[in-house]
Amino acid sequence: MGIDVEGLVSIVADLLIGILVLFSVRRLLWVMASWLRRRTLTETGRWPEVLIAVAFRNEQDSLPCLLSSLDALKYDAERLSICLVDDASTDASTDLAETWARERAHVRLKILDENVGKAEALNRALASAACRPEVMVVYDADQCPCPDSLHRLIEPFADSRTEAVCGYRRPVFRKINAIVAYVCLEAWTHQLVNLAAKEALGLDTPTMGGNCAYRRSALERIGGFPAGSLSEDTEVSLALAGSGGRTRFVRGAVADHAVADSFRHYLNQRLRWSRGLMASRRHVRGLETAFVAAGYLDRVVLLLVAACILGGYLSPWWLLVYVVPALAAVVTAVVKARPELRLVCTVFAMLPFMFVVDVSVSVVAALHGVTGRRIRWMDRRSAGSSTPDVNAPHDLRS
Repeated sequence: MGIDVEGLVSIVADLLIGILVLFSVRRLLWVMASWLRRRTLTETGRWPEVLIAVAFRNEQDSLPCLLSSLDALKYDAERLSICLVDDASTDASTDLAETWARERAHVRLKILDENVGKAEALNRALASAACRPEVMVVYDADQCPCPDSLHRLIEPFADSRTEAVCGYRRPVFRKINAIVAYVCLEAWTHQLVNLAAKEALGLDTPTMGGNCAYRRSALERIGGFPAGSLSEDTEVSLALAGSGGRTRFVRGAVADHAVADSFRHYLNQRLRWSRGLMASRRHVRGLETAFVAAGYLDRVVLLLVAACILGGYLSPWWLLVYVVPALAAVVTAVVKARPELRLVCTVFAMLPFMFVVDVSVSVVAALHGVTGRRIRWMDRRSAGSSTPDVNAPHDLRS
């Protein structure tokens, strides 16, 4: 008995449309919910003991700005300690960190002889803390938190149910190009639309690498950061949510974040994120966490739908199911971010081209995940990226 290929392809096409509709309905919901009034934060009568942890490798260009920003943070000095973990750097990062730490009694520097990756480096920072902090705050080396951001990041922990908080990573760059414009748009859309909507609806929001905070007891309950993970933030967030914890997004807790400004940097970053999201599938509990773990799967589904349209199995009108909510999210993100006009023009001028690049990179990332190639850190210099000056004219003040 022969196989009905036409019937099988039609069934697959219908299944793809169903998945595409789910992604699009979810996106449209986030667009509408992102305009709702945010949840109010619980007033706190005390400020907990806080450990700031920074894991870095070969960040000699980024560290000076971060360290200067840490000095400017407004928080009770007696309740604040800092641990820098040098994950076997081979540049001048170690000397910079040693000099800075030596002059500050509340700062510890842990130098690792072997490259263990960010997740394990953060575990060692927590394990080596002189005290037992109630909250652990994580910053990336390429971030510069605003002076009041730490206070705002800690406020939600006044609610005993809160176990993780993510602040706003405001994208900054040296000069505008197609990659920068698209990466900024992705950052705005994810945070000012998706995370803002979840916060307004009372849903759990995944943290984002740096500019985030975790309750120590919650981290201990789930076994800390998963060693070797490429997306320890998402895995921890899903693990906490799956065990009953609450995670929050605070727009007012702002840290400037250097964005990818070259194609190689963008590709490396997307490969790493995609691989990390694939690994986070083990923490899926329910439909929404499945969407989070799916990552960039919607781009792959869109590509397959386009192939079915070209083959005559679907109507081209189905593309509007994806395009309309996506454009609504783009416009909402731009309006909320309020960037300069030149950047807005670049975003919309390059959007069609960069979306094709985005879809292509997503497919490469999916194939890359199948091969199982190992990635630990992304070196911006080897990726052809320059480290931006966060005080440059194009820092996005929103």
